[in-house]
Amino acid sequence: MESAETSNVTQAKPELPTFGRERPTPGAYNLDLSAVKNSPLEVNGQLSSFEEVYRTLQSAKDLKVPDFHWGRPTFETDIGEVTVCAQSGELFVVYVLVELAELLKDGIDPYRATWFFYDHDTSCDGDPLYTFFVVHEGKIVREISSFGSSEPLVLKKRVEDRPIWRSEPYMQEAWEAYWYRKFYTETFRGQLMVLRPDEPTLYHYDRAPRDVTRDLEFATLIKIYRLLWVAVPLLAAIAFPMLRPYMAGLAVTCAALWVWSWWASFKAGR
Repeated sequence: MESAETSNVTQAKPELPTFGRERPTPGAYNLDLSAVKNSPLEVNGQLSSFEEVYRTLQSAKDLKVPDFHWGRPTFETDIGEVTVCAQSGELFVVYVLVELAELLKDGIDPYRATWFFYDHDTSCDGDPLYTFFVVHEGKIVREISSFGSSEPLVLKKRVEDRPIWRSEPYMQEAWEAYWYRKFYTETFRGQLMVLRPDEPTLYHYDRAPRDVTRDLEFATLIKIYRLLWVAVPLLAAIAFPMLRPYMAGLAVTCAALWVWSWWASFKAGR
């Protein structure tokens, strides 16, 4: 019995590290496939590994990636079709493979690309989704590159080890700020992030201050309008003495409302 239990433990597949439910920190990330390179995949009916499939797609010409795959994508290459099927528990590994194949298709080397985290969302079922934009050879080549919480952790935070020069950490921060600001000002997705009414967190970028001048002008007009409601009953009381008691009461009521609204706006302004 002990030997059988020992054998089961030995054959147990190590659990893949995933993006998890904790939101990534902002900054630059690089590709790290060490967690998935040995993950088993079935290719055209034959057992293979993630690393072997990735190298096949990397060296392929005229790579075409399917729009829909449901965990069983068929890639078209110059050497024929490559159909990948996930082994048990490896479905999310296939999703990562397709995400990287999309970059390879456009001539982008994922190992030379940099991912910048900028947004997270949650589905109706409570599953988090983390979104990055991708920089390659001095250009933003992807505005949306998303990974679910259950997908293998294939991005590693870029950290400079023991910088030689004291200014290097500051240059790194300035470099990240440059790309974030370029994303928010020059890309469609970035501008939508700035304009979203729920005001999500923006990194290395300050929203334009709200123009309060128009709001103040509008509030002033409302106060003047309400003040006219005080003046009209007073003028009516002067013109029609018989209505003086009623108009005086109406004027007092309007004046009280005006004072209350002025006090409320004054407290809000403070």
